[in-house]
Amino acid sequence: MDPMLDPAIMALPHPVRVDAAVGKHVDTVMFENLGVMAGLRPYLTDRHATSEWILNNVPGMREIAIAHFGLIGNANMGSFLLTIVRARLRAHGDPILKVAPTLQSMLAETDLAEGLPAHYFRSPYTLVFIELARPNPLQVPNRQTGLHACEGAYMGVYEVSAGHSVFDHPARNRALKLDPTKPARVVEVVIIGSPLGKANALDDASQDMILVIQDEDECLATLLDRHIAWFNNPAAYAHPGMSPMDPNEVAMAKPVIFELAKVLLYLNLPDAEKLKVTERTDLETRLRGLGPKKAAKIGRKLTTAYDRILIGPSAEPDWAGSGAPGGLPRGDDRHVKPHWRRGHFRRIRYGEGLAESRLGWIQPILVNAAELTGAGTAGVKTKPYVVR
Repeated sequence: MDPMLDPAIMALPHPVRVDAAVGKHVDTVMFENLGVMAGLRPYLTDRHATSEWILNNVPGMREIAIAHFGLIGNANMGSFLLTIVRARLRAHGDPILKVAPTLQSMLAETDLAEGLPAHYFRSPYTLVFIELARPNPLQVPNRQTGLHACEGAYMGVYEVSAGHSVFDHPARNRALKLDPTKPARVVEVVIIGSPLGKANALDDASQDMILVIQDEDECLATLLDRHIAWFNNPAAYAHPGMSPMDPNEVAMAKPVIFELAKVLLYLNLPDAEKLKVTERTDLETRLRGLGPKKAAKIGRKLTTAYDRILIGPSAEPDWAGSGAPGGLPRGDDRHVKPHWRRGHFRRIRYGEGLAESRLGWIQPILVNAAELTGAGTAGVKTKPYVVR
């Protein structure tokens, strides 16, 4: 079967899918053939160089973007930025976090408590791809091909100094309450929409945006809402390297951003569950020393294999503790349909004078779980994200 049309390949997360569909590292080949890789390579793993800065400052990059992807400001510039981000992930060793379906169901029914500080919104990696469980209600628009199911996002975190080019846009500074004389933490997010149901494995969608954090004690929900409001402003994209989003696109991006924020919060919990899955590494180990026939068989499996870290409970959560059996409050004979009782992340203060704090998660509870047909959350649907 043509790899571009293979459903197994189309279902893979972006970093793996593109390599498998094309049969080579497209980003590396492109930058090497265009003669910019030598100048680009030192910045690929630089934790102080944002991808936007690389696009606009590494010699030759901006000119290539304009020549190969059209004029500054059109939607294709985002595709070029995505190519840079893919190259950066490769340089970091292709770290991929895969959210377990159970965890994703629970996070969908979890809120960010008011006052939860932004410093908990922190990734353990400079750059990582977060693969969301599917199916899910999150969508990514493409102006040519319509809506795509969200498969995940690249997330990069960079520390920038005072006077960095990220502060070169006065309107953004005012809207986001940024002080150019102070350093900042920049979170780059490139959301990816799956090609499943579309023409081929490269027929996907992407949206790129940045979050700039200076006050680490600010309420995280407030900070995210302020950025979402800014993305609705046409001035948000009045600078090189970014392309504008319309209000409907911003509305669809918001629940993705909040979902990713909750994934990072989960990762910062001391008891977060993580399981390293070395699927590709194991196959490559088996491949060594095999004859041509067996090697060819394993080689075919390698096409769709990838290493990842599975995060979240691998089994269905224990719903005990929701009251009486079935989740009904004791002494109450009312019939209650199975539903989620929402959870929340919150800041827990402790120590002398409650001067110290840590992140806590009050998990959602599945009320009246006994009535569900099948296992776990199969009979309970999460609320869809409605775009108005």
